[in-house]
Amino acid sequence: MEDSFVDLLHSVINDTEPVDRVRLADLSDLDTERLERFSAAWEHLPYDRKQALLKELGLIADSQIELTFEPINRLALNDAEPTVRQQAIENLWEGEAPGLARIYLQILRDDPFPSVRGAAGKALGAFVFIAETRELDRSIQHEMEEALLDAASNDSSREVRDLCLRSLGFSSRPEVPNLIEEAFAAVGVSRIAAALCAMARSANEVWEENVLAHLHDGSPIIRLEAIRAAGDIGLSEGVQELIELLEDVDDSVRRASMWSLSQIGGAKASEVLNSLAETDLDEDDQETLQDAIDNLVFADGSHDLYSFDQDDAQDPLA
Repeated sequence: MEDSFVDLLHSVINDTEPVDRVRLADLSDLDTERLERFSAAWEHLPYDRKQALLKELGLIADSQIELTFEPINRLALNDAEPTVRQQAIENLWEGEAPGLARIYLQILRDDPFPSVRGAAGKALGAFVFIAETRELDRSIQHEMEEALLDAASNDSSREVRDLCLRSLGFSSRPEVPNLIEEAFAAVGVSRIAAALCAMARSANEVWEENVLAHLHDGSPIIRLEAIRAAGDIGLSEGVQELIELLEDVDDSVRRASMWSLSQIGGAKASEVLNSLAETDLDEDDQETLQDAIDNLVFADGSHDLYSFDQDDAQDPLA
C-alpha cells in the first residue's frame, strides 16, 4: 500500500488537526484492502472526529459527483455512536441498492435513538418512490411499507412518525390517505407540515382544498410545505396566491414560491417570473429565479413530482 494512503490514515487519526479536504478525495471508492485499513483506523477515532469526517465527506460528495464514499458510510452505519449512524444515513441519500433499504428497515425497527430511526424512515422515502415509479422487489416493497405504516402510527417519537408519514406520501397504499388526514387535523406545526409534504408527494389533486387553505398560514414552516405542495400537485388555482408570496419576508417561502410557479406554468406565472428577473434581487433569489425560469419550459402539461427544497437541497426527498 502506497505511503500517501498510509499518511492520509495517520492524518485522519490525528484529531488535533483538521483533515485537508483535498486529501479526503483519496478516500473515494475504497477497495477491500484499503477499506480494511480504514476500518482499523476508524475504531480509534473519537465520535466527534468521526462525525466531522463524515460531514466533510458528505460535502465533498455533493460538490464532486464523480466521487463516492459509500463504503465508508456503510461502515459507519454500524458505529456505536448515534450521531455517527445518523450522519452516515444522511450521506447515503443517493444510494438505491435494495440492500440499503433492508438496512434502513432494521434501523427503523430496532435502533434505540429516535434521531437515527427518523433518518432511516426519511431515507426509505427514496425507495418508496422507486417502488411506485420504477421497479423494486415486491417483498422489499411490502416489508418497507408495513414498517413505515407501523412507525408512522406507533413510534414513540413524534419526529419519527412525521418523517415516516412524509416518506409514505409517495405510496399508493390505501392506508396512507387516512394517515395524512389524521396528521392534518392534529395540533402542532410539525404534524401539519408532515401532512402537507405527504400530500405534495402524492401529487393528487384531492388535497387541493387543504393545500390552498394554508398558503398564507401564520407559520412559515407550514406556508413553505403548502407552497411546495401547490407546485408538486400543479394547482393552477393557487397561482395568484403564489405571486403574492413572492414578497414574503421569509427567504425560503419566497424562493419556493418561484419554483412552484414554474412547476404550475402558464402565461401568468411566466409573465410574473420574467418580470421579477428585471428587479434587484440578492444573489440567492436570483439563482433560484433563474432555475425557475429555466424550468418553465417543462411545466406546461406536466410537472415534476420532486419538490424544490431550498433548506435541504442535497436531498429532493426531504
